[in-house]
Amino acid sequence: MILLIASIIAFNMIAFKINKKMTPSQVLQIWTFTIAFQMLFDLIVEFKHHHYWYFSPGVEWAGLLPRLFLIPPVNIIFLNGYPFSKGVLKKMVYLLFFVAAIILYEMAALLP
Repeated sequence: MILLIASIIAFNMIAFKINKKMTPSQVLQIWTFTIAFQMLFDLIVEFKHHHYWYFSPGVEWAGLLPRLFLIPPVNIIFLNGYPFSKGVLKKMVYLLFFVAAIILYEMAALLP
């Protein structure tokens, strides 16, 4: 839980420090869409299909923290650096590096 709180603080600080391209309205729209989409997806997967739970079956209040405060800043960081005006190859490379960074972060978080 300490790592989760530290990650929330770090990613929020990074997201708002490096944000140079987006207006406050765009940040709010990204934040709102991310939360709504994540909640909808989790409701379908968890309660309709019973496929996964983060900590234990049922409603997990601890799971709200990453959904509300960790995933939206990561999306802001991703969109702030995304090469919209570049070629398809540069976009694919950016996406691959970003996904690799997320996977490495998740793997590091799982280590004891």
